[in-house]
Amino acid sequence: MSQSVNSKISLNDFQLRDGIYFPKDYEQLNSTEQKQRWDKIGKTYYGSQKIEQAEETSPIKQDYTLLTGRPGGTWNKFPINKSVDSILEIGCGYGRIPLFLSKEKNLKCQKYYGIDISESLLRRLLKCKQEYDFFPEAEFYIICASAELLALEDNSVDLVISNCVFMHIPEAQIRNLLVEISRVLKPGGTFVFNHSFHNKSCPSHKIHNLVRRLSPKQNSVYLKQYSGSEIEAMLTASGMKEKCPQYTVEPTQEYAILPETIKGVKIPFAKLINRSLKPSSTMKETLAYGYSAYSSQLN
Repeated sequence: MSQSVNSKISLNDFQLRDGIYFPKDYEQLNSTEQKQRWDKIGKTYYGSQKIEQAEETSPIKQDYTLLTGRPGGTWNKFPINKSVDSILEIGCGYGRIPLFLSKEKNLKCQKYYGIDISESLLRRLLKCKQEYDFFPEAEFYIICASAELLALEDNSVDLVISNCVFMHIPEAQIRNLLVEISRVLKPGGTFVFNHSFHNKSCPSHKIHNLVRRLSPKQNSVYLKQYSGSEIEAMLTASGMKEKCPQYTVEPTQEYAILPETIKGVKIPFAKLINRSLKPSSTMKETLAYGYSAYSSQLN
């Protein structure tokens, strides 16, 4: 198993302010392009700012799905009434996934660790926790830091979750992060990385890549894509197989031939065409938009 670059970091190295743990070098992190981009995106991400604007009588206050929708993919396979001691979420955002798991799947935990680089999203997570009280019995540790910085002890987490995050992270950083996840996951623990990797063989991504190469300014929000075997190799190299021997890497059930937007411009009929795709079993890995990886016991 690879040696973690951050294994000596703990929450004692952070400062707690207004319910959020910040690294002591937060000013340095705050000056990075990645941090500034995601703070800006976080202000309006998924329309989640509506929770701050809603009146007390707003339907959003009574039905959280009006704010978040219902996540699909691997989350549909998540068991009901599961109870764990600790959960770590990578890229927790405003709390969309834990809110769903708590309310719809009755998932319970004693400690919830949520890490995200966007302070604006984390402040909205605290607002959603206040409004909807997900994981009501848990202690909350909300951490504003870059993705590979896990301030947790070895073998301390029962369940690691992440949703649509890894495609935003540079490859070297993902590799460090996977080593860290493997380090903190308890032996026999569970993980769910839903729709976390983009598929390198997907025609839509290939078109996007061509456009990005022709663009004078690179798009650094969506980064490298991977094949299923490359994802398997990264998980193995991280030591994940030692902690969680049985897991599945599978293509998502969302398929795409055409990008639905290019540089913010909608492509006519692309969404309709992509939604109509019903690939054969031999073509699913080619046309799948992305990949998920998750512990096999979810099945």
